[in-house]
Amino acid sequence: MKKYVVILLLALFLSLTSFAQKKENIFDKLDLNRPELISVKELYDQGDIDGAKKALLGYYRKKENLYLRISEKDVAYIKSAFKDEVETSVRVADEVRNKYFLFRYEWDMEKTTVPYEFKGEIDWQANPFGDPEWTFMLSRHRFWLDLGKSYMLTGKEKYAKEFIDQAKHWIDNNTITDKTKWTTWRRIEAGIRMENWIKSFEYMKNSKYVTPEFLEKFLLSIAAHADYLDSQFNGHSRTSNWGVIEFSGLFSAAVFLSEFKNGKKWQESAADKLHECIQNQILEDGTQWEQSPMYHNEVMHCFMNTVLLAKRANIKLTDRLINRTKQMAYANLDWQKPNYNEPLLGDSDDNDLRDMLTTAAVLYNDRTLKSRAYDELNYENYFLFGNETNTTYKALGEKLPEFLSAYQSNAGDLYSRSSWGEDAFYSSFHMRRIGGGHSHDNLLHFTLFAYGQDYLVDTGRYTYMYNKWRQYFKENTAHNTLGVDNLTNSIYNGSWSNKFEAKSEGPYAIMEDSFDYAEAINKAYLRLEDPVLMKRRMLYLKPDVWLLVDSFEAEKDHVYSQYFNFADKKVKIEEGSLITTHDENNLRIQPLKEVEAQLTDAWYSPDYNYKEEITRAELSKKASGFNSFITLLYFPEHNNVEYEKIPVFNRGGKELAENQAEAVRLKIDEREYILVVSHDISTSLVPHKLVDNVVVMGEVVLIERNNGIQKIKVLK
Repeated sequence: MKKYVVILLLALFLSLTSFAQKKENIFDKLDLNRPELISVKELYDQGDIDGAKKALLGYYRKKENLYLRISEKDVAYIKSAFKDEVETSVRVADEVRNKYFLFRYEWDMEKTTVPYEFKGEIDWQANPFGDPEWTFMLSRHRFWLDLGKSYMLTGKEKYAKEFIDQAKHWIDNNTITDKTKWTTWRRIEAGIRMENWIKSFEYMKNSKYVTPEFLEKFLLSIAAHADYLDSQFNGHSRTSNWGVIEFSGLFSAAVFLSEFKNGKKWQESAADKLHECIQNQILEDGTQWEQSPMYHNEVMHCFMNTVLLAKRANIKLTDRLINRTKQMAYANLDWQKPNYNEPLLGDSDDNDLRDMLTTAAVLYNDRTLKSRAYDELNYENYFLFGNETNTTYKALGEKLPEFLSAYQSNAGDLYSRSSWGEDAFYSSFHMRRIGGGHSHDNLLHFTLFAYGQDYLVDTGRYTYMYNKWRQYFKENTAHNTLGVDNLTNSIYNGSWSNKFEAKSEGPYAIMEDSFDYAEAINKAYLRLEDPVLMKRRMLYLKPDVWLLVDSFEAEKDHVYSQYFNFADKKVKIEEGSLITTHDENNLRIQPLKEVEAQLTDAWYSPDYNYKEEITRAELSKKASGFNSFITLLYFPEHNNVEYEKIPVFNRGGKELAENQAEAVRLKIDEREYILVVSHDISTSLVPHKLVDNVVVMGEVVLIERNNGIQKIKVLK
């Protein structure tokens, strides 16, 4: 009896061992009944496994690409039209072959400035600089696209071989574990690399190094990614850029693996989740709620990929997903600076928007989007669409947006501009904070761009590491906003949260042909024992004069401050005002009331992991009870501006105190403006005020005089 038990246990052990060692079979995953796989099925049914795998490789080589729409006949044109970009791709590909990595492309979410080279095998878990974002960037595999481009453009097999070697090495050395789910298998990385893997394969699928064995390993890993991505959809995914990136990756994998038994399930699941994400995350004004133009564009890129692949694979998406993606492109028009870049709001880099808008203009055949994009397909878009689309795109024509200034009422941002030219005057005013971890402590933040350059900037993000620099770049002093008693608006609690969140109240904006006006309250300092109510009003007199009226209401003594972060160190204090010291086109920031001015060294980070020295100015005053700053910004070399504070009277002729109302007269060449601001809003049924012999009613009133004609506009 014991003998039989031993034999039975041995048989069971051998059976279990055999099962454990059984390799995953790609033919168990494929739907071999699909007509396009008939030759693969016939060989497989005959028991010719090697022949079936070769047939499968042949099928994938002949299968129309999802992403890339160029052929070998396009190579000569690309080499001629994009010489610099081709040179960069080949140089990067050679670096990657040497396992030398430097992440520096425009939309690399976490760029690097210092290269790192592996001396032996790549350690995919490596973190050479102490920033986990480096590890994440390494496993996004965007650099494989340069191997693919270089293979296609040079015909040299060494680039395809390196792709194959690195891809196999990554697959063999990165299984899903509790640890790797927070390194190489973070869900966001899994989503990002699906696009990069598929594009890389499409570049190099005809290489001799792409064997049937590699294809099987590669496709099975993509299927594993699809199962992994489809295994979870939590609250974080529903409401953050992560979810969009995850499920656009799943959508790419699903369409690429449409021959797999689970292909349809993955595709439908991805489309459903993406619809829910766009419904939850994209506000009515077209902005992604996290209030970072860079993450807005990462999300838009993912949605555009989904729209593109759906068109090419004849998959129906919801109207909301298609239309909201277009709205996101139009939000980019709202905030695009005259140099075509996005603003550095929240966690953003100073990226050029034209490539994103070019993709959108092609997808939606939209002349207005094209007017702020490239005149013809740029390097990346040419690979994506090819010569025929480039010809159509060039012939599309352009139509400038019908608006100049734009108020994104859901996000709470006003973007003002004088024209759509590269020489336009441009400013922004940020009035609402809703963006969670990627937003900064930037309520009431104001920026200014003119004469082709930045003057007042958001200082950027620099790092995501939980250290002093993360706090430095997120705090209110790193933005052109206000402060009380040298306290921050919010109270920092880590890279992604605050112990106390500053909140706004009453964002409001109007836009007219000759001016824009906006205002909001920051309630940050109502937390103090002696609460302070802080408000900023911004008037833009087109084309090139701005007036800021900042008020603080309290009972006791406080130090009130304005912060101005300049784009460089070229600024000085001159007779109580701030003036830049460029060779020409200098900005003057003129306080109309007595303040103390101070310049300090500061930092500016237009890209992740990079910072440069700039100058920050602080205008401050210690006051008891109510205080206000009235600050004029203009370019004295180009216009003659006269300014003075003038008294405001009640209807009985009594002059009102500053905490009740203030008025400023500006003379700009032949025009005259009087801005009247009521700080103390009376409950009287007779709210008349007398200013310069003019009776006005309203909280904020603008009087304009030009060529003997007077206009009175109640702004609020």
